[in-house]
Amino acid sequence: MEVKNLATTIFSFIPEAEGRYMVISGMLIVLLVLFMAVFAPVIAPYDPIKASKDILQPPSAKHIMGTDNLGRDIFSRIIFGARVVLVVVFVASLFSMVIGVPLGLISGYFGGKLDRSLSMLMDSMYAFPSLILAIAIAAVLGPSVMNAVIAISVVYVPTYFRMIRGQVLSLKTRLFVEAAKAMGAKDARIMAKYIFPNIIPTLVVVFSLSVADAILTEAGLSFLGFIVSAPTPDWGFELASGRPYLPAGYWWMITFPGLMVMLLSLGFALIGEGLSEVYAPRRER
Repeated sequence: MEVKNLATTIFSFIPEAEGRYMVISGMLIVLLVLFMAVFAPVIAPYDPIKASKDILQPPSAKHIMGTDNLGRDIFSRIIFGARVVLVVVFVASLFSMVIGVPLGLISGYFGGKLDRSLSMLMDSMYAFPSLILAIAIAAVLGPSVMNAVIAISVVYVPTYFRMIRGQVLSLKTRLFVEAAKAMGAKDARIMAKYIFPNIIPTLVVVFSLSVADAILTEAGLSFLGFIVSAPTPDWGFELASGRPYLPAGYWWMITFPGLMVMLLSLGFALIGEGLSEVYAPRRER
């Protein structure tokens, strides 16, 4: 009961609604991974890049997630690998939002040829599967963390554009926007003061869901070697390193990195779906 009351107090800023506990569950998962990333040097029991004689050891009291083919502790590598994953997906999602939101606002508000041109471009990009497009961009730019950020950013710009444009098309016909125009408000002021604040709930939901999907895209790029190289720890890279050893029965090399990818993606998905449930009744009212 005390733990439940403590959680309720900490997350009291989340409105009471059907999806509230989905948001809280997702935030607990994300905060746990964030805590791991920030305090990795303190939490990790071993050096993540230092080889040892304990080669291909199964999970035990000494190595709770086992060791890889070089004797490195998988648990330590997963903890440090969280840093790369979080940096790539957060920075990429922020870049996508910074580009996609203004374009969606401008396109939806002004319409005309500009809207048709931007919509055609974004729809063309959106038609490609996100991972395939990210691989194509990363292959052209070359393997690096920054290039992976650029590739993932480009992939998710159409997601923000389409969602924001749709919201703007709905909002710009509302009475409060018409009243602002009648009072002589300029277009920039109308978009900034009257339209944008009303799309923030949708923006938060889209951001959470796009991060959840970006985690899977990041893992795919890392698996193919487009982000980091040995001996840098990263969850997708760990999956690629452990795959050849799976037929021999060394299941732990890919199981735990795969579970972390799934868990973190699930955390952000829960936040996004929960927030959509929280804000949906308010939008309807």
